[in-house]
Amino acid sequence: MKTKIPKNLIVKFIKDNFSTKETSTGELRINSIFDNDKKYHLYIEPDKEVFNDFKSGENGKIEKLISEFLNIPEQNILTYLIKEYGLDTIIQEKIEEEKDSVSLILPEGLKFFNEGKIGIIGKKAYNYLKKRKIEEEKIMKLGYIYNEESEYNNSIFIPFYENGEIVYFITRDFTGESYLRYKNPHGLDSKKFLYNIDNLGETIIICEGVFDALSIDNPQATCLLSADLGKDQAKKIFNIVSPKNIIFVPDNDETGERTLQNNIKMLYLYKPASLSIRVYIYKLPKGIKDLNELKVNVGKNIISIDECELYKKRIELKAGRRKFGV
Repeated sequence: MKTKIPKNLIVKFIKDNFSTKETSTGELRINSIFDNDKKYHLYIEPDKEVFNDFKSGENGKIEKLISEFLNIPEQNILTYLIKEYGLDTIIQEKIEEEKDSVSLILPEGLKFFNEGKIGIIGKKAYNYLKKRKIEEEKIMKLGYIYNEESEYNNSIFIPFYENGEIVYFITRDFTGESYLRYKNPHGLDSKKFLYNIDNLGETIIICEGVFDALSIDNPQATCLLSADLGKDQAKKIFNIVSPKNIIFVPDNDETGERTLQNNIKMLYLYKPASLSIRVYIYKLPKGIKDLNELKVNVGKNIISIDECELYKKRIELKAGRRKFGV
């Protein structure tokens, strides 16, 4: 299996050997080594270990670029970088990763619906989800919490996975008696996570609430857990998913209307220059507040691009990207 080159090693090598510029998305720009260039047309994404040269058309893994520059075989690149810059660079990267990590503690009393007999409380939680028209297959990936000592007692458990591991969760009261309908884990910023990210593909839907995302089967949907798209969420969309088509479905209210333009601008601000996307807007029917209500009232769980409006970037958005060097 190919060994990943640490991001710090890539960044250090590029900055030591080239004049660089940096985009708002963290891409490094250098002058093409494959063609005559003075305008920094070669873009490097250290996180993904790839480059794209818009001057010559060359692109590929970072080993290809370094191999061409140093004139050494690609399989020797990692050994060269470690020898040149030492293991300290790798160790420092691991320290920084550990600083950013906060342990997620799952609530006591958690039981997933696919774990067998669920009992009276579990049946109440299950019936709540069926009332919200959540499909059986999706219910089996959720859980419920029954523990009178827990602040999450009597709530639906909705996990957020990344690379198959639970990294975040949100709970939803199913009794109607809790002061807060939704609760989140302590010590973690919800704007750093995206629901269903492991299943997102070339076309994705971005909506507000987790039950909205659960209500759509095609294309796969994610949610912001609020009306606003966070910068870390925008980065994650491109670093992990790299979609070609993005459909925004704002709630059918004043907040959804007000935040839509800013969310699209945020998306374009953190879009890598090397990635081409199309952004669409799906407008909910009059009288329908959100995607879950659309599913409950109309039974609709599929959104086609043909039903959406293609978003055309405004002049000021393009000017803003030039300002940030993208």
